[in-house]
Amino acid sequence: MSTETKPDKVRDRILKTAGELFYCEGINATGVDRISEAAGVSKRSLYQRFASKDELVVAYLVAAGAAYLDGVVPPEDDEKTPRDRMLAVFSGLQNKSFEADFRGCPCINAAAELADAAHPARVTAVENKLLLQGFFARQAALAGALDPPGLAQQLMMVFDGGMSYALVHDTTIPGSCHAAAQALIEAQLPR
Repeated sequence: MSTETKPDKVRDRILKTAGELFYCEGINATGVDRISEAAGVSKRSLYQRFASKDELVVAYLVAAGAAYLDGVVPPEDDEKTPRDRMLAVFSGLQNKSFEADFRGCPCINAAAELADAAHPARVTAVENKLLLQGFFARQAALAGALDPPGLAQQLMMVFDGGMSYALVHDTTIPGSCHAAAQALIEAQLPR
């Protein structure tokens, strides 16, 4: 007897639709009526799969955060040096900003909309950001950085700042974001 569960196509459609709406229009601006209508499902079907809008937002951030990281973070076991892996994140980020539907980081957007630091979706957003910071810290340590946690924190500020800059100015992420990351990395690495 198989313990695998069948894919729930309705759940997947709700999550995909909600994700697109949350990312493009905002979490607070998108109600469950709008989501159920756009997904072509009843509110009852939505609530059978997600007990609340908050639960749906958390599921969106888990999926969106992972997809975002997959789109910019290189594999940790590739042939690149740790230094080049860290810089590849900023190249990937700049490339992502050329996408037509670029609206910055879904986790930053969620944190900006949700004032309560204990809100489950905000906690999920922070956890996603810590995954990237952990990547930077591991790569910085492998590269021999003087202060891997400090460098990781600085790189996070450049990463998040680049996205915020692009969103506020309605532009792509400038090359200066990559240059700033490179300067921080070079300042930390042994000569």
